[in-house]
Amino acid sequence: MSINTLARVFTPHGNIVYTANDFRQTLRIVFAGMIALSVSSFYNTSYGVFYVVYPIMLLSLVPVINRHVATQFVSSALVNCVEMVLIIGWLAQWPVIMTLVVFGLYVTRFRFMSKGPLFLFGSTGVVCQSTMLNFMSYPTSDWHTLIFSNIEASIMAVALSALMHYLIPDVEPRKPPPRIEKDAARVRHESLLSGSVATMIFIVFQVSDLSDSLSALMAGILILFPMHYRGAVMSSLWRVVGVVIACLYILVVQLILYNHSSHMLLMMPLIGLGLAFSARLHVMEKVGAGVGFSSVTTIGIMFGQNLHPDTDLVFSDLYRIVSVTVSLLGTLTLIWLVHLILNRFAATRFVIE
Repeated sequence: MSINTLARVFTPHGNIVYTANDFRQTLRIVFAGMIALSVSSFYNTSYGVFYVVYPIMLLSLVPVINRHVATQFVSSALVNCVEMVLIIGWLAQWPVIMTLVVFGLYVTRFRFMSKGPLFLFGSTGVVCQSTMLNFMSYPTSDWHTLIFSNIEASIMAVALSALMHYLIPDVEPRKPPPRIEKDAARVRHESLLSGSVATMIFIVFQVSDLSDSLSALMAGILILFPMHYRGAVMSSLWRVVGVVIACLYILVVQLILYNHSSHMLLMMPLIGLGLAFSARLHVMEKVGAGVGFSSVTTIGIMFGQNLHPDTDLVFSDLYRIVSVTVSLLGTLTLIWLVHLILNRFAATRFVIE
């Protein structure tokens, strides 16, 4: 079956734009996700979520691969691992100082995202920092395994991305996204708003025993990526819809296979189908972290974290929907309050026209 024949299956009707490049990006996301999940399951990695989500996230948010992209992605993981060892290893006994340092790192990374050229370095750092702080704060975590898993997963994500672009290249060159001009007040507003709320989420997860709420943590962090209140509202709606769609699909897969969910030959075609639907929706939306991105990352997190023999995905599925919804409502409330405070000062005012 030729690639053109497959393209007809994924081609939407009406006025929705779905180009040949979009179709190839869909295939890259699907095959990279399935390969990463197979590797993670075969070696029974302790932190499989890194191995599965990183390639999906990289191929979804960055439709090209070059030295600049690879350097930002890998260097972000390396720098983050060093920072986490210093923060958790040295500053854990001084919670106030540790929280201030975490706040400073968040603000710095969101500032990179706001300015643009180092957006991938900043966004990857935010996700990596949030995840590692959550894992490393619990005494049962093996720091060495966590750190090396993070670095290995980052390198594997770049290698898979390069391989997929080589095997399934675009049919025509892509145009770089337009630059958004921002004044200094807007950059300060976005950095402080996102950094403050991310730090508050960090405090909540440190005080409460939420070791099984990785999706809730990521939901709260990812809706900060627009870096302003109105964008966060839209992102939260997209996130909820994407999580519900993915969780319902995973629930159907679990019910179909029942006691045979540990057989990878039976699971992989169904996982690939779910990834294909979500990835196709993502590239059609063309809004960054929309419904499709939320759905495809949820599938990656669920199967990467919970796909082990004798693991029941039903409870994890339902718990994820509830926890993500609660997390988003709480995060939106914090964003609204911080937005109001920052807009009271001219130096940090951000007015959406």
